Amino acid sequence: MKQIFTNLVGIDDIKISRRDIFVENGFITKKFKLDEETEIIDCNGLILVPSFVDMHTHFRDPGFTYKEDLKTGSMSALKGGYTTVNLMPNTNPIVSSKKVYEDIIKRAEDLDLIDIKQVFSITKDFKSNDLSHLKDLPKGLLFLSNDGKGVDDDFSMYQAIKIAKENKLKFTLHEECKEISKYDYEIAEDLMTLRDCYLSYKMDVPIHFSHVSTKGSIKAIKHFKDLGAKITCEVTPHHIYFSERNDLKVNPPIRKEKDRLALIEMIKKGYVDCISTDHAPHTKEEKNEGKPGFIGLETAFSTSYMTLVKSGIISLNDLVRIMSTNPSRLLEIKKGKIEEGYLADFTLIDLDKTYIYKEEDILSKSKNSLFIDEKLDGQIVRVYKKGILKYDINRKTL
Repeated sequence: MKQIFTNLVGIDDIKISRRDIFVENGFITKKFKLDEETEIIDCNGLILVPSFVDMHTHFRDPGFTYKEDLKTGSMSALKGGYTTVNLMPNTNPIVSSKKVYEDIIKRAEDLDLIDIKQVFSITKDFKSNDLSHLKDLPKGLLFLSNDGKGVDDDFSMYQAIKIAKENKLKFTLHEECKEISKYDYEIAEDLMTLRDCYLSYKMDVPIHFSHVSTKGSIKAIKHFKDLGAKITCEVTPHHIYFSERNDLKVNPPIRKEKDRLALIEMIKKGYVDCISTDHAPHTKEEKNEGKPGFIGLETAFSTSYMTLVKSGIISLNDLVRIMSTNPSRLLEIKKGKIEEGYLADFTLIDLDKTYIYKEEDILSKSKNSLFIDEKLDGQIVRVYKKGILKYDINRKTL
């Protein structure tokens, strides 16, 4: 299959180009001659970027599919311009076995909507010090995490790091000292972040810090990055959009304005590697009961674009870097750039479009968004995966 994406403005982490993009069998290729079988895709009035990649997502499947499942989560991702997500292991059962892991990957492949990566638990079933399941790891595994919880036991974390090094695995960590968070959630995040920054530096292991939310934590990450530690980190759209909002129940919580500004400053200076949504579907009843978290895949680009690009803090190239290029590199996939040899995963955006995000338009099974009825800028219009149209705003998913 040959395609030409034409009449476009193509933007990746480095370039802004008006050249046509040539695609063959799902990959960006060198220029070729047009023939009668070539599909011409007109992108007039839109910008084309490499599709987004989310390092931190919850699809609640298996076990909590009344909130979300692989299909509805994938549809929600496509609506937000994503073709790859990295799923956290806090399902039911927890992803602590090859059987559960392989079932998720197989069902995602059969759906063929987006590419799904699955994270494996650090401790078995999130128990404090059981690492026995790490003796039998599934093929293709990249990341370990106990997301939703920190690993409180220092020796367990030390042992897990040694096992990860032997198997060339990485961590994506929820940083929270459980006993301290009951009293001071800021210190609870900062203290565990400091511990794991040191372990990354001392033991030479890659650690990715999830949903960093405090000034203290991002400063610690900067310090150890400058020392050469194999550290990466992410922030969420809601932690750079909101501050001083105790009514918004999320974990980690919405922080103070000093924290929000510190995160934005570190984005500007290049110390933040990714924007990740922490897409967390819940029912209305659960949110009324105080369950933490919100869906975010469908609005992440718009809110990040408004917060960071329209305000003049970073360029659109920089936003592509932290929403596509960097997470693609971390997940070891050939996405995130508009270059020959990369997958033709493209998101087409109308940057001039201001729209109202309506509850009835949400494709996620859950409707617990922070942005319902809000005016947002920059609307996702079409999404292609390997050159195949997977989402069209006029037809939803295909």
